[in-house]
Amino acid sequence: MTASVIAALILGGCASVDESTSTEAPPFVFRSLELRQKRPNGEKDWDLTSPEARYEFSRRLVRASRPEGLLYRNNLPAYRIRADRATVINDGQLVLLEGDVQLQQLQGQKVLIKGDRLRWTPPQALLVMEQRPEAIDRLTRIQSKRAQLQQRTEDLTLLGNVQLERWNQAPVRQQGSKADSVVRARQTQWNLGSGSLESQGPVLGQRRGSGHQTLQQLHAERLSGNTVKGFLDLIGPVKVLAPDRDGRLDATTTRWLFAEDALLNDQPFEASMKDSRLSGRGFRIAMGQTTVNVLSGCELKQPGDQLQASRCTWNWTTNQVEAQGNVELQRKANQQITRSDRLVGSVGRNGTVVFSSPGGSVQSQLKINDNLKRPSTQEKDRSSPVSF
Repeated sequence: MTASVIAALILGGCASVDESTSTEAPPFVFRSLELRQKRPNGEKDWDLTSPEARYEFSRRLVRASRPEGLLYRNNLPAYRIRADRATVINDGQLVLLEGDVQLQQLQGQKVLIKGDRLRWTPPQALLVMEQRPEAIDRLTRIQSKRAQLQQRTEDLTLLGNVQLERWNQAPVRQQGSKADSVVRARQTQWNLGSGSLESQGPVLGQRRGSGHQTLQQLHAERLSGNTVKGFLDLIGPVKVLAPDRDGRLDATTTRWLFAEDALLNDQPFEASMKDSRLSGRGFRIAMGQTTVNVLSGCELKQPGDQLQASRCTWNWTTNQVEAQGNVELQRKANQQITRSDRLVGSVGRNGTVVFSSPGGSVQSQLKINDNLKRPSTQEKDRSSPVSF
């Protein structure tokens, strides 16, 4: 397939060439250039224009400056393309775009693909970004060694090491802003139309705080999700580490709802922080609120003590803990058992929790060792929180 070439206002050839030293015809310089291509069914395929171009007849080669164009899907503009310069070979069989190359999606997610060099093969509808490729939307940037886009299917393949950066609020293009979350994976297949995304592993993620500090580290086998629907599934086994708190969570496949900045899982899991062990069925981690919610079957253990509840919540910024529903706290000391509808508490430096039951009814059972000194009446009347 060749593109039809429409040139307006030919200014003439380049500087005269001495016929004794060259028999090739000099290139023509065009004031404007338009290349248009249609598909066999008559639908528009692509257009490319330039305010100035040089055409070398013998080589069937066009060198154009500041080229701009459109790629079509279903006869409608789907992508806008621009660069600093272009080389069109064999009347449009191959196009090389260089400089500040931009490929802007016009519909759907409106992803911008950028790079320094793009190799475009129109007959195959294939565009390969060969130097410093990155795909950007308002809050996300994906970088890789190489990226190729299939125009007709909108499949974007990212090759080599792939890095996904996510901003919670600040636009990605804001100068000097640091990403809140960074995920690294291997080859990634992303459909820019449907939003479907698949990444090969291993997957390593980091959530960062002020000063670029790593708050949590995440490990998974691979990624599977949909950017249009707003989620990525971290395919298990999944491991989440909190280095500053000596914390760890082990789980199965976990969903990252990145619009809500939350991790969600409805399967059994186990977690630890220093001397404490936490388990349950299902959790929701709200990153922005720094809160972990155990959805059911909450069980918290440490040497000598154990708490069970229908559900529980921990805020790792305030260190506040709350257990709700059929709460039972067992202590080996004096075989004490405390039951309540709700207990609240706080996490100490060694990971232990001190609980109390504000405004709620509490039932306690304990066994007193007769060999121990009995407390005075004054000591009996003195109330203290339940230590766990």
